[in-house]
Amino acid sequence: MDIFRRKPTEKAYFSGIVGDKRDAFRPASENPMILAAAAGLSDIMTDTNRLRTNSNFTTDFDLYDSMLELDPELNGAVRAVSLTANSYSIDYRLAKNATIREHIRLLVEETLDFDDFLINAMRNLMVYGNDINKLVGTSSEGIQMVQSLPINQITISDGRPATQPADQANPILESNDYILRETQQTEERFSGEEILHIKIDYRSNWFLDSQNKWSYGIWGASRFSSLKQAIRAKYNTINNRIALEESMTKQFITIDMSAVEHITDPDEQRNRLIHIMDEVITTLEGLRGDQIPIFPDYITIHHTDTRNTLPDSTNFLDTVNADIAAVLQVPRVAAGQERGSTFAATYNASMWATNAIRRLQQILAQAVQDLFSTHITLLMGEHSMKDLPKLVFDPIEEETPMLRMQRASLGKSSGLLTLNQSLEILDIPPIGPEGDVRGGSEQFDIGETPRENSQPGATDTIQEEEEGEVPEVLEDD
Repeated sequence: MDIFRRKPTEKAYFSGIVGDKRDAFRPASENPMILAAAAGLSDIMTDTNRLRTNSNFTTDFDLYDSMLELDPELNGAVRAVSLTANSYSIDYRLAKNATIREHIRLLVEETLDFDDFLINAMRNLMVYGNDINKLVGTSSEGIQMVQSLPINQITISDGRPATQPADQANPILESNDYILRETQQTEERFSGEEILHIKIDYRSNWFLDSQNKWSYGIWGASRFSSLKQAIRAKYNTINNRIALEESMTKQFITIDMSAVEHITDPDEQRNRLIHIMDEVITTLEGLRGDQIPIFPDYITIHHTDTRNTLPDSTNFLDTVNADIAAVLQVPRVAAGQERGSTFAATYNASMWATNAIRRLQQILAQAVQDLFSTHITLLMGEHSMKDLPKLVFDPIEEETPMLRMQRASLGKSSGLLTLNQSLEILDIPPIGPEGDVRGGSEQFDIGETPRENSQPGATDTIQEEEEGEVPEVLEDD
């Protein structure tokens, strides 16, 4: 049963924009520090303009990679969520016998780099909505390796012949084969039994792969899919502002005619002015950050003030960043107001973020159960899922002492908890057998109920009417 023995060829794949190599061969006299700063600004503009204008990405996954690389808001949110997968424990008490427990322990602690697998899977679920891994193992050793496959180079087939196209009228509904670099010379094909495919929001997801084949319910949906326009608008604004500031921020150097008033020859005057200007430029370029140039009186440097002429785009950029946090469901607090929630009035962003991360952890925990099941099947044969230990993630939020006190007090007063149970919640020793009695709910005296439409200060109540004490009615004169 050596169905996982075949390993894919391990190669490195790189993509990106190659800069102008001529910048690396500038003469030293042209001040390499100034050139490096200018080239960095040019590279930033080029990358973000490509993200904004290019619509010819091979797959949406290539676009998501560029978005994650260039946007710090996305990168920080994904990193924060993915690191939550590193806080976990494995509950071996649910395993059927000691043999299963030992096999799983060896797999997690010695065979696989389990922490990195969980973190990478959580990251890919956030960015791509999918995490595809090649399982490598044998029937005698079990799973020996979990290789993460590049999402943007994977296509899925249901075994149909090449002459039968996959479109929306006849989409791919089953994942029988996973193809790496389809139609290329290095193409590799894997059976679906060898692949651990983790996905979210896949039931109603239409997906068009790099080979223009439509799939339905096979691929997961990325959280980034609704951020394409927001990210492009964000960097369109940033690039326009950078270009505007670059064009309007100028330094004007003027040289008074007193510098050449003693020279009568016009050509000699022109050469003298050019020499003075070259000396000024050389001096400015050679300054350190803590140095101030000292020039003769006939040289004046003018700076333009553009603070009142440039539009203020900070509010728009803050709104876009808040939208990013809302889509990724990451709590974002700014200016004393909690942002990043689509239902901020009824459910704060922290609760939405907690629920979203917990959902991702549940999907990942189910995938780990499938991994454990495949490992035990190779080693021991058929088994039940309830015979396996479970992966348990640590709580992503901790209960404060005040909330514990409220929970214990409410449970005791409502009669759901005994006094000893309430003390256990607060980490206080029980008081003995008398604390194990669960009493009824405590009744509170809410006072007398006023009559309907009664005036403030009136003494008549509903209770008085029920007892027959009808208030006196004054007759009109």
